[in-house]
Amino acid sequence: MLLLTDRAGNKVDLHDYLIRSRHCRLADLFTPPAEASEPTLVISDADVANSFIAQQLAVSLKRVRRDGVPVLFLARDDSETTVAVAASLGATQVVRSNLSPELIRGVADRLVKAQEARCRTSRPSAHPAAAQASEVMSALANCFDSIRRNEALSVQQIDKGADVVLSAVKTTHILKWLDVVREIDDVTFQHCLLVAGLIAAFSVKLGLTLSHQRILSQAALIHDIGKARIPPAILNKPGALTAPERAIMVTHAAVGHDMLVQQGGFDPVILDVVRHHHEYLDGSGYPDRLKGAQISGYVRISTICDIYAALVERRQYKTPMPPRRALSILAEMGPKLDAGLLKTFTDMVTETG
Repeated sequence: MLLLTDRAGNKVDLHDYLIRSRHCRLADLFTPPAEASEPTLVISDADVANSFIAQQLAVSLKRVRRDGVPVLFLARDDSETTVAVAASLGATQVVRSNLSPELIRGVADRLVKAQEARCRTSRPSAHPAAAQASEVMSALANCFDSIRRNEALSVQQIDKGADVVLSAVKTTHILKWLDVVREIDDVTFQHCLLVAGLIAAFSVKLGLTLSHQRILSQAALIHDIGKARIPPAILNKPGALTAPERAIMVTHAAVGHDMLVQQGGFDPVILDVVRHHHEYLDGSGYPDRLKGAQISGYVRISTICDIYAALVERRQYKTPMPPRRALSILAEMGPKLDAGLLKTFTDMVTETG
């Protein structure tokens, strides 16, 4: 990353945080560095409402940026002028500079990962589903960013992302979609896209109407949206959680549901899935310890897909579990899951694509 700033001589917490927390070069806007390795992201921390600074930034960006490299603009205000200037200078995304360093880093990391995904999909050998997965991940990242900024979710982006997932699984075998999605480094986004693909394919296998396929795919895409409120240190911990950490993590289902209820306008099926996808038929799940007939068919479908995705996802500290082993673990859960649905799910996964 390259951080271009008009206040390099001042002590700025954000600058210190980015330099300490990951590979990031700090450069004075008025004396940009000699050309070195191409940055994966350029961050502009400059007062672009000042015409002189905006002109200098344009010169610096032309010197240090290559085609396709994203630019994150840190705006000092929300004025139309600032946003317009940032757009004219090629901003990939604009956020307020007074956000916490952790949130800004999160946005920066997602821009880098999205760019890496685009680079992978531009290779001639890339599977067509890779481009679709990259598109859905960008939509999902925007949803999580909106929550972290205390803004409303974009229903249009959720709808579009779900439609892309449905289109992808209808043109390729579900296992290929899983292979492609496992290339995503962000664990939460990888999991959400795995679940979305599984639920989309499962709803097609079950013969649900197109309307229900779409609503379930939408629910799957944001089923873990409550994790946007979980501290990153817990959410991204590379290993088992402690009991106190797990107590925080399990709040994500109720938190996500409450956020969607507060915003309003979400289908009851989506609300049901977001809140209850960790419920089990024997009453041992959370957050409401529902049992048997209290758990809808939509949730039963989602729970199977959510567990399977967690077993086969890729993490830094574990390789994906083979499909048959993951299916055997689901079978061993017995009365916790719907046996009829699990049989159909198993048939779907084991079919030859």
